[in-house]
Amino acid sequence: MCGILGTSSNNSAYECYRGLLAIQHRGQDSAGILSFDGIVHQKKEKGLVLNIFNKEELSKLEGSKAIGHVRYPTAGTNTLCEAQPFFLSYPYGIGLAHNGNITNYQDLKLELEEKHRCIHSKSDTEVMINILSEELMKNDTFEAIKGTMERIDGSYSAVMMLPKKLIAFRDPYGNRPLVFGEKTNLDETAFSFSSESVGLDVNGYSLVRDLLPGEAIVVEENNAEKRLLCPKGRAHCMFEWVYFSRPDSVIEGKSVYEARMELGKNIEFEGEGDVVIPVPDTARTAALGFSEKYGIKQREGLIKNRYIGRTFIMPTQVSRDVAVRDKLNVIKGEIRGKRVILVDDSIVRGTTSKRIVTMLKDNGAKEVHMISTCPPIKHPCYYGIDMPTEKELIAARNTDHVAEMIGADSVTYQTIKGLVKAIGLKKDELCLACLNGDYPTHIPEETRSSLTKTRECERTGDM
Repeated sequence: MCGILGTSSNNSAYECYRGLLAIQHRGQDSAGILSFDGIVHQKKEKGLVLNIFNKEELSKLEGSKAIGHVRYPTAGTNTLCEAQPFFLSYPYGIGLAHNGNITNYQDLKLELEEKHRCIHSKSDTEVMINILSEELMKNDTFEAIKGTMERIDGSYSAVMMLPKKLIAFRDPYGNRPLVFGEKTNLDETAFSFSSESVGLDVNGYSLVRDLLPGEAIVVEENNAEKRLLCPKGRAHCMFEWVYFSRPDSVIEGKSVYEARMELGKNIEFEGEGDVVIPVPDTARTAALGFSEKYGIKQREGLIKNRYIGRTFIMPTQVSRDVAVRDKLNVIKGEIRGKRVILVDDSIVRGTTSKRIVTMLKDNGAKEVHMISTCPPIKHPCYYGIDMPTEKELIAARNTDHVAEMIGADSVTYQTIKGLVKAIGLKKDELCLACLNGDYPTHIPEETRSSLTKTRECERTGDM
């Protein structure tokens, strides 16, 4: 799960920089911006946006169009060669930034290598840009994107640059988010694409709408041409509303903040408690909804060090464990001797939950009752979220004993019905595969095994 952004304005690189800052929460491993003014300009490094770019660096990224990326590694490794955007000079210069996961990556990579195309990284984005290159040699822009969609499987939202064109497209099921904005200043009409609406807000763009599943938009000069190329349905990732997106974003016309309020209200809790404590930051809104429903006061019992990144999207368990210890501290007076209702967005591996529960009890909590605003996660995600193996998922092993395994007095999960109701879309418009195993695209068993093995090797460094 990464963040992408594209702009077409007289200040594109700076707008791209500001937009990437707004969606930095989607990826902390690396960041990059590519612009074009007859010459390709690019800057990408490992690290955070604020540390990579400064005024001098941005001044070198000239051009009226730019694309940018913040990376969260799920496919490939976390080295600089996987940092995006990617650029390919043939047939006439293509820049690409991608959010998602190509599930037939290995097959496509072998196909390209048989044609003597050299792949330099383990990134599925590099395979995608090579497929686009092949299609652009045969077709116009829209037909090339359609041909690419027909060849690749999985999830993807992408922003792309060709000479004089800024392009965005979304996979046939719309699994990964992508929104479209517009603004007019004097004689200029500018357009922008972003993984979340906050990437538009910060630069003064009005949210027009989300790209449709299988849709491509080509911006050239002051015009944006839209075509529906390869729609197959709707399978929007439910985890955007649960965890990934900022609460001030609007995804598929649904406010993330309002959805999280409803997630808290839709919890059916049968126990008792003295205080509601959210796990900062993503659970705050849901904890407020839960507190209002049950009339139990909410307090800030856990304080987050804001200079520590999001632990879920860190690449290894060791880095996550260290970050949890560094990130959170307890306000002892709010939890000592109390029955604490601990609200978190989800329980994935259970390791973070266990550390937090232990922290609260070590600091005097009488009881800790865990609330997950997401239903039990029992199945791997193959579409770009870092939960690739069932053995890592605590609920896949034994849902009935999760409380015991994390040291809580009880665990209450959201229901799928409550989740769907809170988001406000139809159940068949959401991807719930990690909850119920119903994947929107066909993933052959050999592909699942290969992806699992690859990710396990990456975690241990045995490549």
